[in-house]
Amino acid sequence: MKTNIQNRLLDIKEICGLLSIKPQTVYNQLASGTFPIPTRKVGRMLRWHQQDVNHYLESLPVIN
Repeated sequence: MKTNIQNRLLDIKEICGLLSIKPQTVYNQLASGTFPIPTRKVGRMLRWHQQDVNHYLESLPVIN
């Protein structure tokens, strides 16, 4: 059975790796309501859909 990569849920470690930020930055932005990617709660854990992360990364301006 193949898993659709767009529906994959990412954890905090994967998000931090993709965005090149520290976990505390994510938690601070979540607490202040400024984290730009919608968060899903799975039990007590925070998760992010791969598709939402991809859309956010694609929306960032390109630096030349």
